Amino acid sequence: MRSLANPSLVRHRNRWELPAISEEAIRQVQSELNVSSAMARLLAFKAGKGTPRSLLSHDISDLNAPLQLRGLEEAIARIELAIRQSESIFIHGDFDVDGITSSALLYRALKDLGAKGRIKVEIEDRDRGHGLNEHVIKQVIEEGFSLVITTDCGVSDFQHIQNLLQHKIDAIITDHHHVPEQLPPAVAVINPKRPDCTYPNSDLAAVGVIYQTVSALYQRMGRQSDEVRGFLDLVMLGTLGDLVPLINEKSVENRIFVQSGLKMLADGWGSMGLRILLEKLSLDPTRLTAGEMSFVVIPKLNAANRVGDPRVSFLLLTTSDREKADHLAETLLQYNYDRQVAQEDLREQAEERLREEVDLKEEKIIILAGRYWNPGVIGLVASDLADRHHRPAIMIAKGDEMARASGRSIPEFNMIESLIQHEHLFERYGGHYMAAGFSIRNDWIARLQSELGQYAREKLANLEAPVFSLEAEIFPHEVSLDLFEEVQQLGPFGVGNREPRFLLRNVRIENMRLVGNGGRHLKLMALVNGSTFDAIGFSLGDSLADIRGAEQVDLVVKLSRDDWSRQPKVQLELIDVLRSEESN
Repeated sequence: MRSLANPSLVRHRNRWELPAISEEAIRQVQSELNVSSAMARLLAFKAGKGTPRSLLSHDISDLNAPLQLRGLEEAIARIELAIRQSESIFIHGDFDVDGITSSALLYRALKDLGAKGRIKVEIEDRDRGHGLNEHVIKQVIEEGFSLVITTDCGVSDFQHIQNLLQHKIDAIITDHHHVPEQLPPAVAVINPKRPDCTYPNSDLAAVGVIYQTVSALYQRMGRQSDEVRGFLDLVMLGTLGDLVPLINEKSVENRIFVQSGLKMLADGWGSMGLRILLEKLSLDPTRLTAGEMSFVVIPKLNAANRVGDPRVSFLLLTTSDREKADHLAETLLQYNYDRQVAQEDLREQAEERLREEVDLKEEKIIILAGRYWNPGVIGLVASDLADRHHRPAIMIAKGDEMARASGRSIPEFNMIESLIQHEHLFERYGGHYMAAGFSIRNDWIARLQSELGQYAREKLANLEAPVFSLEAEIFPHEVSLDLFEEVQQLGPFGVGNREPRFLLRNVRIENMRLVGNGGRHLKLMALVNGSTFDAIGFSLGDSLADIRGAEQVDLVVKLSRDDWSRQPKVQLELIDVLRSEESN
């Protein structure tokens, strides 16, 4: 990698690196795959995540074998018995999109497999936190269920599973969160993060765990494997919603899930409720991207658990009644509006508190607590603070005696590990490397701020301004719709499979103006070597004055497609604007 010396004009803390790829490697890729020179440079850079050819082609048949998941054989044997004996099954799912899609998939699969016994789905209420609780256990016992299946939770609920066992109620845990030393005494604990599990993809979302479980169950019960593929839109939603890596060192499985789910919608299939929600959002299923799913659709589904009733999203994804789906989708849109208002209000409070209470030159972690903050939006605000200030951030919503918290991190800091090191402070906790949550007594918050603050100062002692990697440099004659379409072959894009960011040098800017609600976005014309391109910088409106004085700049861009013109054309999406090296 070669660091770029030219400073950012809009994100003053950013630094960029450009990969150094040999010309021989580029020529070899171009010759082997018959791609453009720009695409060859991109593939040569990405070759560390697989061969250039493998990056371009995968399908659903490349998924890992389900039975590699530890505990899966015992789980499907018990579920088959429950179906054949018409037992009462209780499904307990987490309240986020991963948990909701997991529960919806399992519920629909059990119905499709002919389960005649009572099936009850309980989507957890955010007020009770993640996982099983006394309220749920009491309900299961009193209502006479014989089998409990958890989705996206349960691996840390030893005592609650023990309680079920004492009442002769079996439990199957499906989860993907951090695994404690002692597993619950369930019939099966299916979690790709188990130390004794050899499944190649430890980054499965919970909905991926359920999909593989259901796939094996269908096969065991004599059904065709392709019948399970009707659930891939749900797997796509949960995988994107939980921000698991689409590609890791051992597997591209999550990318296949997302790619297959998008294709299913493009081909005219998918859950009725999801398709109606897409209609209301004016999204064309044939051109839908992972980015639109992540930033437009999934927030609507998540809004239900943040400011409303998470069961609304579950019902939307399981109904086949168009009129009911229409009503549920409208409810989600109203929830989302309420969520946006609550989030912006809390974000403003947090930024004000940050300015007054935290010295970011000294502190390496942001920990803010407030009485009666909305627990449904504290995670969103923590994410915004972490991105804006390049610090792990924890937002704590204090109740009368207990508080609930949500944290978001940066690549240099393992959030769940930091909680493990301070577990003596929490009533309960859980999460991942980049996101975690916990409940804590109000009178222990000050101690947490002190201890975790010191821990972060030690772990992040050498924290610097973030350095971001560009994928390749592109030249004016290469910028086209053809290149945009080539790049899309590497998608879907998301965590672990970032949309390529290119460097375009020596650009002159004209017709710069503010657009969008409140002038939040920046629109301009980019002129370079006689070529002219439209460019849009989302949320860069407040940088207009910083850019205006620069005669020549280098642009960090993504390629996008502009369908609003008379005919489609390529558009530059601005990520950063750098002072041109030639003008330094």
